[in-house]
Amino acid sequence: MTKLLIGGSPCTYWSIARTGQKNNKVDRETEPEGLGWELFRNYLIAKEKFQPDFFLYENNNSISKTIKECITENLGVANICINSNLLSAQTRKREYWFNWEAEQPEDKNISFQDIKDTDYEYCKKFKVKRTPSRERMWNDGKGRNGNHSCTNITNATKTNAVTTKQDRSNNAGLIEFEDFCRYLTTHELEQLQTLPKGYTDGITRSQQEKCIGNGWTAEVIRYLLQKGLKGINRDDELIVLSMYDGIATGRYCLERLGFKNIKYYAYEIEKSAIKVAKNNFPDIIERGDAFNVRENDWKL
Repeated sequence: MTKLLIGGSPCTYWSIARTGQKNNKVDRETEPEGLGWELFRNYLIAKEKFQPDFFLYENNNSISKTIKECITENLGVANICINSNLLSAQTRKREYWFNWEAEQPEDKNISFQDIKDTDYEYCKKFKVKRTPSRERMWNDGKGRNGNHSCTNITNATKTNAVTTKQDRSNNAGLIEFEDFCRYLTTHELEQLQTLPKGYTDGITRSQQEKCIGNGWTAEVIRYLLQKGLKGINRDDELIVLSMYDGIATGRYCLERLGFKNIKYYAYEIEKSAIKVAKNNFPDIIERGDAFNVRENDWKL
């Protein structure tokens, strides 16, 4: 039996995108305190109680240097920054902490043009409705100019990072279509995260955008897990504890790696994400809120 802990606590409070105002100050957390840190502490508590053989933790590259250093201190391993553009068609920098050796993955030179949808009828479903605000977003296809406009990725080799909302700036980009533009199709969003087409079927488009944008780039996770679990027999029992599981990308990657005897416990509270996870892997054991790991009698 091998035990694996995976997860990435929500970066909502740590990300540089956090621009809200609170008491006349930007409420982005840059020190190891506040709700963002408590979310990370749930991962630490799970690690202490679960005692995994292997662990993997992920978060946004834009979190403060101080928080990165404190995560490193608490996990006891150094972080590595990997840009998803090495293994996908999107630019997406993320930090990874894990207790095994792994170098930067080789660049697969994947272009957005390789995955761009060409089915006219399907693409038509994602045409942007012309309004004054969306005209500013498209900016006549000239790209970003700082005025709530979006990148024109019609002929791009890489898109911006997939975000949780495509109908706003900054998003992953817009594509020229008919007399205006279109959003990325759901299939394109899934493939930018290196998930199979249809992986997020069964929920609304806005829920799909949120689930995909909050998720992992599957090929990066698969690459790292392949390095860490290379000596583990694929028929042996693998007990997985996934914190902030989202749409079960970790489970998808493990199956891609050939593991056949997986017992997968997931902490997640977003209903649409749970639905996607269960649609793809009905045997996932959902455990609810990650704060439950703090209970004195906690066990799997």
